[in-house]
Amino acid sequence: MKDQLLELGIRINDLIAGLAGGVVNAVVFKRAGPAAIVGSVLVGALTANYLGEPASKIVGLSTGAGSFITGLAAMAICQAIVEAVRSWKPSISSGSKP
Repeated sequence: MKDQLLELGIRINDLIAGLAGGVVNAVVFKRAGPAAIVGSVLVGALTANYLGEPASKIVGLSTGAGSFITGLAAMAICQAIVEAVRSWKPSISSGSKP
């Protein structure tokens, strides 16, 4: 089962650490309503699953700690990524110089 999840890019340890970070985020920031709480937990789990390991390496923490912190900060991380994509204006060169 674990091998099948890994094929899908799902790492259980990172997912659980991010889930825990999302729960802490929901409690600390007093998320109101079931949708906000579930959203915080899901965003924390998914973000930590895919960004926890690289974040751990950048910051110099163990993967578990990095995934937890990624899950905790997941809402802000995702908002920053979306804003960066919205404001990104690629420069496309024509291949020839004027």
